[in-house]
This record gives sequence, structure tokens and C-alpha cells, in this order.
Amino acid sequence: IFNFLSDRKILMGIGIGMIITVILMLGVNYSGEISDANIEEKARGLGMHYNDECKVLFEGDEASD
Repeated sequence: IFNFLSDRKILMGIGIGMIITVILMLGVNYSGEISDANIEEKARGLGMHYNDECKVLFEGDEASD
């Protein structure tokens, strides 16, 4: 494998690919910020609920369904 990586054409291709990738990534405007409301909306879509929203049934309390 070291013989393969010692070839100048391979190393030149890897270097050029890295430079092109860096140039392309500089143009990407990524903002990792997300609002709390948006997070909650996505979590509820996946089945999240708060404890105070759950109905608690005590043993022997079948009257309230």
C-alpha cells in the first residue's frame, strides 16, 4: 500500500481534491442554531410527551378510563 501512495499522480490527485473541497466548503453557509420551539415540534413528531400530560391510573381505579 505504501508503494501505491508513493506515486506522484495519486498524491497530486488527493491534494487537488482536498483543495477543491476546502474551496467549496468555504462557500457553504451552515448555521447550526435551531429554536427551542422547532426542537420541541420535531420531538413531539417522534413521540415525545411531558410527564404532566400523562394520565396516571392507580391500582384499583378502573372507574376513570
